Amino acid sequence: MTEDARHQQRIREQYAPETGALFYRRVMGDGAPAIHYGIYQNTTTPMREATLAATERLLEIASRTAGGLPPRQVLDLGAGPGGPAHHIAARTGAIVTCVDLCEPHNRENESLAAALGLAANIRTWCGSFESLPADWSGRFDLVWSQEAVCHALDPDAVFREAFRVLRPGGALAFSDILLADDADEEMAAAFRMVNAVASFRTATEISACMTRRGFVAVRHEDWSEHLHENFRRMRHQINRHRHELCDAGVHTDLLKRFAASLDQRLSWPTGSILRWVAMTAKKSSMEPETGTQSIKFK
Repeated sequence: MTEDARHQQRIREQYAPETGALFYRRVMGDGAPAIHYGIYQNTTTPMREATLAATERLLEIASRTAGGLPPRQVLDLGAGPGGPAHHIAARTGAIVTCVDLCEPHNRENESLAAALGLAANIRTWCGSFESLPADWSGRFDLVWSQEAVCHALDPDAVFREAFRVLRPGGALAFSDILLADDADEEMAAAFRMVNAVASFRTATEISACMTRRGFVAVRHEDWSEHLHENFRRMRHQINRHRHELCDAGVHTDLLKRFAASLDQRLSWPTGSILRWVAMTAKKSSMEPETGTQSIKFK
């Protein structure tokens, strides 16, 4: 088995089994199909409201990057069970093509979309976002991802493929967990011990990679201030739903390891080891812009 195949298998083992899907739906989404972090206004913000706020914020800055034009064709990399894809489709009317390695996620995605009256807007493809179908070149107005690129064995391949499948003038928008610029990768072991992450990159490295692949107007917005609350809420969810998860077949060892990982992450000063960053860029249809910017969108 190749290194790539082994890594993909590890990702499937993390998310695809019925118990894995239940664990992440409950611990990260509070039952909603949202396997990503949330933006918390305060410590009383409901988890579902926070994860939706993160999707809304990313959609807002993606729209600005695209010049305010609504997307017609969207590609969601690492879509999971489809929560953000459904929201994008409902908000914009776009056709959203969802890429995921886990076929059970795709089936759940399709089922949920149908229940929401969005079946005509959602398509799924089972495979790696590091190697997308050849006939997708120049098809999409927006390439999107939330907390999934970190699972790539080769992030450069992700941005190569994203650039290829975007039409000229199209936008790339994603949020992800990255390594702090002055942190050593081994310091993030508490995250990698329970997540299929081969290696971490910094925002500086990711920005440089995107630029090398041809993206322009590369910008990032730091959401790291919300990480502590996300980790605290996940720890609370494990405690709150421990019996439910165990009764459903989630192994107690996973709960213990994940809880220990979260406890260690909660001890880290905000942004000192991990950062949560939203990044946007575009595939220019004009003369390239140069440089990388860190900005605050208003």
